[in-house]
Amino acid sequence: MTDTKEIFSYLNTEIEAVLHLASELKFDSTHALHQHVISLYGSIVELSSSVKELYVAGHYSAIPVVLRTILEAFVDLRNLCKNPKYGYSLTINSSKESIKFLKAAKDDENVYAEMIARDPNIDKHISDYEKQVESLKNKGSNGLNIREKFDEAGMLDEYLTFYNMLCAATHNDIRALRERHIVIEKGSFSLEIFKQEDSESLYEFLGITSELLLRATYEIHTLLGSEKDEELQLLRDDLNRIRGDA
Repeated sequence: MTDTKEIFSYLNTEIEAVLHLASELKFDSTHALHQHVISLYGSIVELSSSVKELYVAGHYSAIPVVLRTILEAFVDLRNLCKNPKYGYSLTINSSKESIKFLKAAKDDENVYAEMIARDPNIDKHISDYEKQVESLKNKGSNGLNIREKFDEAGMLDEYLTFYNMLCAATHNDIRALRERHIVIEKGSFSLEIFKQEDSESLYEFLGITSELLLRATYEIHTLLGSEKDEELQLLRDDLNRIRGDA
C-alpha cells in the first residue's frame, strides 16, 4: 500500500488546486439552490483542510469525527445537485428542529433558553415554522432521515459500513474508545493519550477525505458549468495513481 505521506501530500496539493478552481466559479447569489450548494461545498473544503491540520498536529482521533461531517455534507451536496427539490427535505428537517427548540424554550423554561422564552413573538415563530413544514409537505416533500439521504444519493453501502465506523468515533462507542486509547500488552492493558494511529487507518481516512473533496468538486463544477474538466481530470488521474487504480 502507498504510504500515508504520499496521500497526505496529494490532499495538500488537492486543497490548493480546488481553492484556485473555486475562485473561478460563477453562480447566482440570489438563487436558493446556488446558495445552498456553494455553502455545502465551502464547508467540505474547509473541513478537508481541517483533516490535514489534524494530521500534521498528530490529533488523529479527531479526524474521523470531522470526516463524518464531510461525508454528510457530500451526501446533501450530491442530492441537491441531482434534484433541487431535495432542498425541501432539508428545509423541513431544519424547521422541525427549530420548532422543537422553541417549544422547549417556551414550555420547559429551559435555563439555557431564558432569553428566547421571553420573546413576545415566540408563538408566531413556532406557527411560521409549522406552516412552512405543512406547505412543503403539501408539495409532496418529506424530511429524510440519514439512511434515506444516503439511499437517495446511491450510497447505501457507504452508510452501512464506513459511515457506521465514523459514527462510532463521533459517539464515543466502546469500539472507537478501545481503538483510540487502549494498549494491550502481556495480558494487561494501559491507557494511552494521543496514541499513534497505524498508518493503514490514516491512509484510509486521508484517502477518503481526498476522494470526497474531489467528488464534491466535480459535482459543483458540473452544476455550475465551469468547464474545468481538464483540471479536474488531472486531479483524478493523480489520485487514481496513488491508490493504484490507474
